[in-house]
Amino acid sequence: MMRRFRLLGNPDLTLAGLLDDLLAAAGDRLVSLELDETGAKTGQSRLSDLRSEVACMSRFLAEEAGLRRGDRVAIWKTNDPRSFRWFLAAIRAGGIAVPLNPLLSPAEVRAILTRSEASVLVTDARLFQSAAGSPERLPAGRFVQAADEPPLAGFLRFSPGGPELAPVSRDPSDPVAVFFSSGTEGAPKGAALSSQALLAGRAMARYSASLVCGRGMALFALPWAHIMAVSVALYGLLAGVPACLLPRFEAAAAIGAIERYRVSIVTGVPSMFIRLVNAAPSRESLSSVRLWVSASDFLPGAYRKRLLEYGALAGGRGRFRLGPVLINAYGMVELGGLAMLGIAAPFLPGEGEWCFPLPPFRVRVADEEGRVAPPDVTAECQVAGPGVTGCYWGDRAGGAGPLTADGWLRTGDLAVRNRLGMVRITGRAKDVIKCGGYSVFAQEVEEALSSHPAVSFCAVVGVSHREKGETPVAIVERRPGFAVNEDELREWARLRLAAYKTPRRVHVVEQGALPRGATGKVLKRVLRQQYAADSNGPDGRPL
Repeated sequence: MMRRFRLLGNPDLTLAGLLDDLLAAAGDRLVSLELDETGAKTGQSRLSDLRSEVACMSRFLAEEAGLRRGDRVAIWKTNDPRSFRWFLAAIRAGGIAVPLNPLLSPAEVRAILTRSEASVLVTDARLFQSAAGSPERLPAGRFVQAADEPPLAGFLRFSPGGPELAPVSRDPSDPVAVFFSSGTEGAPKGAALSSQALLAGRAMARYSASLVCGRGMALFALPWAHIMAVSVALYGLLAGVPACLLPRFEAAAAIGAIERYRVSIVTGVPSMFIRLVNAAPSRESLSSVRLWVSASDFLPGAYRKRLLEYGALAGGRGRFRLGPVLINAYGMVELGGLAMLGIAAPFLPGEGEWCFPLPPFRVRVADEEGRVAPPDVTAECQVAGPGVTGCYWGDRAGGAGPLTADGWLRTGDLAVRNRLGMVRITGRAKDVIKCGGYSVFAQEVEEALSSHPAVSFCAVVGVSHREKGETPVAIVERRPGFAVNEDELREWARLRLAAYKTPRRVHVVEQGALPRGATGKVLKRVLRQQYAADSNGPDGRPL
């Protein structure tokens, strides 16, 4: 344990040699159980297996695909554990990994390949044939697939086993990956991240490893192309927590896996937890869970409360119940992972909405000029720390970067700070609706509507208004088995919000109907386009 502790404190630790260093410091251990979509076990991997396969993939990229130091390797695969292994292999060989969302269209893939100037594309037969069809539809380069798949013309085929490649020496500040944002509010931007940024979580892992190593299992059902998936996977490796890997999230399969493998940590995005709670699992099926971790988007308070009703009894009897803990995590792709977290538990006040920074990150609430706002005054949440993205890929020749003049990342999120220095996110700056001179925070309206028992999920956007500038419109997903209409929901909101915050229109749709990205985050730019006609009232007259 002391060797692991010293390793995680090493400032020269890089992703290129991470697996070798972990194996030497902590020895071999189970790192994952691979499950199918039903939750049934299909295989498992130990740390030595993972290191060996990544080293073989790395040798293949260097010798067969001709990868050179600094070359970009795009990884466009269906959601299986090999996506993460190719990610590590590209970095080990000296390249820069570029994960791509499998839901992207060929045109979007072409744009990112062109922008990143990727020289190698790793993909699989099923995805490539269904989406791209032929290499001619993508920029020229070397194409790689696994040998156990139907062969694709012109592709290099990788078979496990054989010679291994030692990790290429890299500086912790070297860029090793480019993550393109989900594009929820516009065209995706590529954030170049270093080992220093992607391994920032080792500070937290260093102190928690002794508490969690060898004690329990984590459930993992995130898309590998997303920064949250990579961040969580790296944290699990650093802290010594093995994972049950589901290829996609389905509530029934997740609940079954939690019960079957006695999962103690469940990490996901709000849409996953909402679906899990709405499935109404028995308390016994989730009794092993000690920790819920939600990130990537806002989880309504009603669902945070429901999650805390499920999970392990931490030694309590009768009415005294320590219960599970819920982590409300905050991070973004430009940070390389998590920068803040809030804690909710049955024995703590609040719902985890107030967050504290995770070392080595620092957080302030300030305006565009960097002036720190007084307590309880809303301004932008800004973050500083090692490896924070200073510019976007392709914008190196003077493009607008995300940093302030004094080096703080402008997150685009609004927040307030209390007198204890804790921070509460109040919404996205782009989600502030200017209604008749008043600021309406979409998150506040969404929270009010989400507390209705018939509402599964809610999204609020602003539409144009000829007198007020904008007015809020809500789109809610109805929980299965519940009946609710627009008038009822508008009245529910009116009793909980000021008149100017109450949505002028409330559209009720079926569960799952809202447009979402790969992690389940609602695409509000799409909703603004879809409901732009709501600038007219229910009677068809202009608002």
